[in-house]
Amino acid sequence: MPSERDQILFKKSLTYANGYRELGMFDEALAELENIDEMLSCKNELLKMRLAILMEAQRWQEALPTAHRLAAKESSDPGNVVNLAYVTRRSSGIESAKTILEKAVKLFPEEAIIHYNLGCYACCTGDTETAMKYLIRSFRLDPEYLEMSQKDEDLKSIREWLKLNKSKSL
Repeated sequence: MPSERDQILFKKSLTYANGYRELGMFDEALAELENIDEMLSCKNELLKMRLAILMEAQRWQEALPTAHRLAAKESSDPGNVVNLAYVTRRSSGIESAKTILEKAVKLFPEEAIIHYNLGCYACCTGDTETAMKYLIRSFRLDPEYLEMSQKDEDLKSIREWLKLNKSKSL
């Protein structure tokens, strides 16, 4: 079990790493995480910080193992699955990411972000009907997604439909 001192140093390293991340100094942020005691290196806070740094740095291949690890360790957190799908999309393509979210939507049917992302993926692959179905569901779960959809590049091809539905109650 880590000592109180180790816990304090752990929190301090996370704070420093986050500061470097905010400054866009991604290598320095990752180096700060490498200084953390091995006993604490598998803590979820560290994994989440590492993933945030790698995602912001757009190092998709490097981020993939961490995203997988977090999704496996905290499978009850839909945010981890969404991050895994996002990293997978950037590193391996939409089809692989879609497979992840199609499983996730069964586990988390009330998570608007999963429906929204499935709608985006369907739109990107030309499946407009499926895209609309998922998007309507996401808008009903969380109306903020309707507003966000107006500027989403993935949804360019259905922009007119989105504008029409913005004024309607879905």
